[in-house]
Amino acid sequence: MSATLLRLGLWTLVLILTLFVVKETYSTAPFAEMIPRPMLQQALILSILLMVAALAAKMFEKGKKAVGKKRCRVCSKPIPDGAIYCREHLRDVLELEDRRTHSTRIR
Repeated sequence: MSATLLRLGLWTLVLILTLFVVKETYSTAPFAEMIPRPMLQQALILSILLMVAALAAKMFEKGKKAVGKKRCRVCSKPIPDGAIYCREHLRDVLELEDRRTHSTRIR
């Protein structure tokens, strides 16, 4: 989410700067009146707020990773990094998958 907010803020900033350059370059053109300076200022404030929110979200995401524990999807027991299930439920899932894929008779 932080990456999305940061990208949105940066793209908004690029758009604002582009509109500002167009307005100042073609100040005598009739379409330059359609880009009011207060609108650019408000959009700049919005862009800065989005980037600050992205940085705050990034800090919260890092804090969550440091504090939070990974848990089993079935019983919510704490598990080591890289695992999806606890040991007991992993055996059940593997056995079920084995039965599903190996439906032939054992001789």
